[in-house]
Amino acid sequence: MMGMRFVLALGFALAASPALAFTPDRAAMMVDAVRANGCAMTGEQAEGALAPLGLDGIEVQMFVDTLFGAGLVTMSDDMEELRLSEALCAATGEESLALIVGAFEMQDTALEAWRPTFTPERGAEFIAALRGAGCSLTEAGAAEVLVPLGFTPEESRDVVTVLIESELAGIDDEGVALTLSEALCAADPATDTPTLAAILAAWDETHPAGEVHIQRGGDQ
Repeated sequence: MMGMRFVLALGFALAASPALAFTPDRAAMMVDAVRANGCAMTGEQAEGALAPLGLDGIEVQMFVDTLFGAGLVTMSDDMEELRLSEALCAATGEESLALIVGAFEMQDTALEAWRPTFTPERGAEFIAALRGAGCSLTEAGAAEVLVPLGFTPEESRDVVTVLIESELAGIDDEGVALTLSEALCAADPATDTPTLAAILAAWDETHPAGEVHIQRGGDQ
């Protein structure tokens, strides 16, 4: 699993749009970018390297999980840097793609409609944390504020995605800060849980089956 700092950086920089396609070819785009960066990449570096390629934060998370499961990537001891294995670092072109395809086959990938799994109460706790930080939080600040509250990378990413898609929050132009909308920032905290409950209850209706994120089948 990615380190928290790496995930939060990706989540804030890339989580604003749905994943496009969970395919080996797109995973190869990520791998090529990491290889060009010396076969290692931190979350901060990923912001500038992966977003221009159109890679979404959710699919990048799935790519890393899949490659990690196949032993093709590792994390540094401080859990802040993603590293390619020696074999994947040295491979190029078709050889690299073949390794990635093999990792996908091992993970039993499948297309599934994505939907958030956090509870309204948990989402309200996330919003409260942002309010406590002045309604705006950078990736560095998130590590200090969210980690002590027990928010996992996946949970944080899901809440951020819902807030952004519901126009309750936004990412700044530099892609480094998540900011609550003026209305949500000023809202009565007692309304946060009911607001999120309504959004989550209507999620399937407001996000048709054709609008999917790509999720990996099996155990996470």
